[in-house]
Amino acid sequence: MSNMKRRYTAAAAMMMVMGLCASASAAFDENLNDYTLDTVVVEADAIKNKFGDTITEQSYYRTGGDVKVITREEIEKRHYTDLTEAIKRIPGVTFQNPGYRGGEYGYQFYNNGVSINGDTRVIILVDGRRVDNAASTRVGDNTQSGSKATGVNLDQVTNMENVDKIEVIKGPGASVYGSDALGGVINIITRKGGATNTGSIDLATGSWDKHKYALSYSGSAGDDNSWHYFISANRDMSGDTKYKDGTVGGTGTLGGSNWKEDGVNVRIDKDFNEKQSLKVWYNFKQGRDGYPIATPNMKYYNQKDWNDIIFKAQVGKLDANNKLIWDGGFKEKGWRDPAGTRYEEYTKSDGTKGYYVLDASGNKIKTFKKLTGDAKNPGYHNLYALDGKAYGSFSKFKNNDWDIQYTFDKDNGMESFIRVYDQNHRYAHRDKYSWTTLSDASNAYNDMFPTGATSEQLAQWIKDNLAPFPGGDQAALKEWVEKTGGAASEPTSWHEEKNRGVQLQYAKSIGINDIIASVTYDKAKNYSKSYNNKTGALESSHVDRKTTTAYVQDKIHVSDKWDLTPALRYAKYSSFETTDAKGSTVQGKGNTHLLTPVLNTEYMFDDTSSMYFGWTKIYRPLKEGDYSTADYINKTPLDDEKGDAWTLGVRKDLDDKTSLAVHYDLTRMSNAIATLPVWDDSEGKFTSSPLNAKEDKKSFNVTLDHQFDDHFTISASYSHMKDKWSVKNGYILDPSWDYNNSSDINTAINSLRPQNHYSLNMSYENGKFYTGLLTNWYTGCSDYAFTSNRFLVLDWNMNYEVTKDMTAYLTITNLTDEAYETSYNSWNGKGSSAMPGRCIMVGMKYTF
Repeated sequence: MSNMKRRYTAAAAMMMVMGLCASASAAFDENLNDYTLDTVVVEADAIKNKFGDTITEQSYYRTGGDVKVITREEIEKRHYTDLTEAIKRIPGVTFQNPGYRGGEYGYQFYNNGVSINGDTRVIILVDGRRVDNAASTRVGDNTQSGSKATGVNLDQVTNMENVDKIEVIKGPGASVYGSDALGGVINIITRKGGATNTGSIDLATGSWDKHKYALSYSGSAGDDNSWHYFISANRDMSGDTKYKDGTVGGTGTLGGSNWKEDGVNVRIDKDFNEKQSLKVWYNFKQGRDGYPIATPNMKYYNQKDWNDIIFKAQVGKLDANNKLIWDGGFKEKGWRDPAGTRYEEYTKSDGTKGYYVLDASGNKIKTFKKLTGDAKNPGYHNLYALDGKAYGSFSKFKNNDWDIQYTFDKDNGMESFIRVYDQNHRYAHRDKYSWTTLSDASNAYNDMFPTGATSEQLAQWIKDNLAPFPGGDQAALKEWVEKTGGAASEPTSWHEEKNRGVQLQYAKSIGINDIIASVTYDKAKNYSKSYNNKTGALESSHVDRKTTTAYVQDKIHVSDKWDLTPALRYAKYSSFETTDAKGSTVQGKGNTHLLTPVLNTEYMFDDTSSMYFGWTKIYRPLKEGDYSTADYINKTPLDDEKGDAWTLGVRKDLDDKTSLAVHYDLTRMSNAIATLPVWDDSEGKFTSSPLNAKEDKKSFNVTLDHQFDDHFTISASYSHMKDKWSVKNGYILDPSWDYNNSSDINTAINSLRPQNHYSLNMSYENGKFYTGLLTNWYTGCSDYAFTSNRFLVLDWNMNYEVTKDMTAYLTITNLTDEAYETSYNSWNGKGSSAMPGRCIMVGMKYTF
């Protein structure tokens, strides 16, 4: 660890100790000075309920648990540019980011993800409605060794101008959110026009040619001001970002990471009376994001190492005389062989027939072992610099969403409504690269230098036949790109995910019982579309899955101090139905349903302390690809994930300026899907197999908030997470297996995330001046997946109200230019997902 890093770490520790000794701020610095509910300003004593939770327009769903709310006031004072940035201060929330904005459809490692208390099974909502697609394969089509996330990229859901509040609920804290919300829920509440007409223009610019343009206008209309409207438009863009390399500490530019995203939001509300209203909401968001795949390892990012890496990957391994080492094999028949290819038949060791490919002279073509992946060829992922920097590979997305809700009754704050929605999301990408112009680089080199080559001959051959170093001669790089077909063009294939659904909810308060019943029908489709290479015709196939979910919960106000909420949830998933390009339909597997019970309770000991407890049955259905794989050992199909989750928490106001909160959750999955090495009698050895296993997940959060005076508040928190996996009866787990040598990201999760997360959030406000500093310190990072076992990330911002209508601001993310990563890919190696370095933005916001 460098001396500078030691100083940063020591400073973080000292600030943490100071925070713990001095105590902390109410509501985890939620910025509640100008708080509104349904556009009405709320007095300070009405912002919290009796259990200490911040009230929102949709908090009547909640039945306990650890809840944090990001307010519009905080969003504007901290100038968050996306949802990820807004919620990263919340204890237990972590992200898996490849180091850039975009990502490739179908690959979890190259997409942004979010976890709550270490669990990726997080549900994303907009105004209480789920936005995931049950037929999506965005982060893969199976969970045997891959992500169990729903595939929603949080930063692509909607635009920050459209966000009024963000609720983060840890664990299954309410029946409405579904039996698969194991990690928790992120609910985005959208902005509604207020009683007065107002608008704003927000402009900012900064590092890496990063720019922000945002315009919003809202207000009311009609003689009685019963019509409300909110309109916003925004553009966010950036050039290639810079990053700090965790291996050698140098600063690099991530070529091809530039991006541009646009958004428009419209919300129109009509309040017929106090109990009846209509909401029409439209969301548009699109982006073209660079796809550089991996951040180069600066240790190997030079001409000499580039030549060595690309030769090993494309041609093969050399001996001391630069002679290509033959692996003893010959090229076999393949489905891509051109017409007229000649073969030689032979008999394999198992008695079946095989075919060797012959060259023009009738000789068998030798094969040479190529070294792929970072473990075999260190610095291998540097080759992806061609994809981003040279060819400009990119991904695109476009969202068009409608949501219409008619509320026909309100009772004790609970809404009865009918909602219809239509969600259309399109994803495409173009990943282009070329490492050589030769059809068989290995044999071309071997034919030219059968006995070896001099260093000069080798260097010249590489220069003539393999891609040039992207960090070297830019004219040569440009010439290479032109010679190999030019930069990445518009995609000719894409995915379209569509959801259409209807929800009916009825809520009634009867005596001490607040009863909510709801049913939702959702039809999800995932289209695969492409243009035929020969005919140019558009071809389309799709997968359908229908979902019906229902719940009924009864919040019983047993006394002024005690709420008890039993609930029942029902979920029914149809089989996956596949329709090919010719219109033929095949009924697949997946028809499943289950009824799951829930019990939550909250108790207030006195005006200063309360506790909550919850238990729920977990039910997460398989993804489409899980049905095509069976347990290799017992030859049985995989089953839906099931288990139990418990949450327990205590809150205590130590005095009128200091509060303490502790949260603990335990999840015991009796049927979790994983890939584990178990004994196979038929093979006489341990074999890695997908199976239903046991999983114990534990997490712990503690938060201490303190308000020093009317100006200065701090909040300190600590989070710890740990998973334990075991096999079910009838299996024998390989005793040599541990979490570090697992190829399954689920069983290896302890090594793929920091074990400890310390956070210190400070804010100071005095008249026209506001400043905030967020400190995130992560420790217990495994050497297996991270370049350092700890890292400290600071984000700072400052506002000054120049006039009543004009605010100037400065934001700096990653203030100390820390080298760190939030995800790991074993193929690319550690450090291949380095996060962006220091970014400075200066802006002005004008309100009219």
